[in-house]
Amino acid sequence: MAITKKSARQSSKRILSPKKVAATRIRSSKKVTATRTPSPKKVTPPRQMNKPQRTRTSRAPKMTEKTLDALNERLDMMLPEAMFRIAAIEHLLVKNQLCLYEELVNARQFIQEQEQS
Repeated sequence: MAITKKSARQSSKRILSPKKVAATRIRSSKKVTATRTPSPKKVTPPRQMNKPQRTRTSRAPKMTEKTLDALNERLDMMLPEAMFRIAAIEHLLVKNQLCLYEELVNARQFIQEQEQS
C-alpha cells in the first residue's frame, strides 16, 4: 500500500496538548483584541521549605530490623550461588592443569589468615 502525499501530511501533523492549544488560543485572541489592558501580576510569597521529619525513635528499630531481614534473605540466596561458581572455576583450573589442587588449598589458607588478622 503506497502512502500518498496527503496521508503523509496528515500523519505528520502534531497533536497539541490541551495546554498548548490554550496557549495558542490566548496568543491568537491577543492579536484580535489589542485594546485589552494587561492585568497586574500577582505576587506570591516564597514557599517555605519544610524541614524533613526525623523518623520516630520507636519506628527506627523496626525499620532497621526489616532492612536487615531483607538483606539477610538476599545474602542467603546469593552466597550459595557464588560459592558454587567459585567451586566450578577451581574445578576447571585443576582440570585444565592451569594450577594444582595444593595451590588452591594454599590460597584458601592464605585468605583465611588474612581474614583473621
